[in-house]
Amino acid sequence: MRYARAVVNVVVGLFVNDWVQSAVVLVIIGVGWLAVARLGGIALVLFVLLLAGQLVWFARAEGIRLSRRRSPS
Repeated sequence: MRYARAVVNVVVGLFVNDWVQSAVVLVIIGVGWLAVARLGGIALVLFVLLLAGQLVWFARAEGIRLSRRRSPS
């Protein structure tokens, strides 16, 4: 029973994390689009940095979450 519960938790966690990350990406793209239209090139650089930053943030958070789950308490 514990194994099934753990599997369900991992699957649900993947979908929830993907939806949150997708929402963050869509917000960054929307704000970036408006900023590039109004501010030009510097906004494009910030837009790319924000997208790269969110990717690193979510990958790091997922790594921390998985390492906590695997480490014995």
